[in-house]
Amino acid sequence: MRSKRTRAFIIDFIVMIIVSYLINTFIPPTRMARELQAKSNDLLEKYTSHEINFNSYLKSYGELSYDLASEQKVNNIAYLIFIISYFIILPFIWKGRTLGTFINGIQVERFDKGYLYLHQLFVRNLIVVGIGYLLVANIGVYFIPRSYYFIVISIVGLIQIVLALFSAYMILFTKEKRGLQDLISNTEVTRIIKKK
Repeated sequence: MRSKRTRAFIIDFIVMIIVSYLINTFIPPTRMARELQAKSNDLLEKYTSHEINFNSYLKSYGELSYDLASEQKVNNIAYLIFIISYFIILPFIWKGRTLGTFINGIQVERFDKGYLYLHQLFVRNLIVVGIGYLLVANIGVYFIPRSYYFIVISIVGLIQIVLALFSAYMILFTKEKRGLQDLISNTEVTRIIKKK
């Protein structure tokens, strides 16, 4: 089952990359976004060539990250809509399946075999896919002050990574083979049983 979950995750990750590429193709970055990205690259070059110290780099990069996120709101919101549609709405409609889980013959179910609710899929994907990080990064542009934006999203991103690693550990090394996302959302990954 672990290998099926891994293969399903890889397929879903590839779908995410393809859709991200398509979004950036059909909604190309603005001139300002390209300039901000160039400034970010220049800043990294200055840091790696020791023209500026780490504190200066971090402060300038933090401000640039806020400006870049502000400039790419449309792309980021489009990507967030895709993630919610693919990992929450699609499995809700398609009996706990994404393309990756379907191809590998597995699905997400409630642990007690009851009806799978949207909020369970939402909670589950806060950890698995990082919807929490995406929400904070997208909504934070409107509500988090510029000077704190990078700090907040860095902390949320770090928490996301730690939770994902802890969840992977649980799936690999615990008896139940349920990750943190399964326990919190009262779900489990099972084989697709074909009804005759």
